Amino acid sequence: MAAILCQSISSLCSSLCSGCGQLCKLPCTMCSTICKPLCEGIKTVCTSHFCIYTSLALGLNIPPIIFGLQSLAYGSACKGSLWLVMNILFCVAHVVAAFYLATRTTTWNETLQTLCYDPWIAAYILVCIASFIWLCIGMDWAVGGEMENGNCPQNIQSLSYNSMYCGYAFFGLGCSALFISMAISMCMGRRETNTQQQQQPQQQQQQQNKMGYVAFPSGGYNKV
Repeated sequence: MAAILCQSISSLCSSLCSGCGQLCKLPCTMCSTICKPLCEGIKTVCTSHFCIYTSLALGLNIPPIIFGLQSLAYGSACKGSLWLVMNILFCVAHVVAAFYLATRTTTWNETLQTLCYDPWIAAYILVCIASFIWLCIGMDWAVGGEMENGNCPQNIQSLSYNSMYCGYAFFGLGCSALFISMAISMCMGRRETNTQQQQQPQQQQQQQNKMGYVAFPSGGYNKV
């Protein structure tokens, strides 16, 4: 009877300890699940040919997103706030497109394929056109004093101008960074092609040397 009671208590304690171990391990498991793909994504972006373009897209689109969020509470009651909130969507699209390019292209051929034939990039080009038009509309509203129409925060004018400065800087510097990234991709692609061309004769020579020897049942290898 005592043995059965001790065995039951031991099983209960073992189950409790196992359950506590699983609960304690759960936060680490969740953190690892989230952080591992994030770290791999950051590594891919940092080693991509489009690292410069991605960094510039982040640096010039994150501030307008923050400016827009500051005026989000005013919504459509303020014309400037409406412009900033709409601008958030374009800024997010720029950042997403930059990461898309960085993670999709590892060679020059993939770069050409993505930029010329990818349907998402084609849609993003239309987004860029709409974004530039929206910047021009915002500048027209700001110059005409229309940004402050309605129930607006006191700093709506400065938020709008700062967002537009970042937007125009992104279109100017971003195009330059994009061409630089494409040039890097092209140069790296040519280097890889030259390396492969240099390795091919060596591989063919090694293959011919291997084919020049045959094995005989008596053992050893004799040249034909």
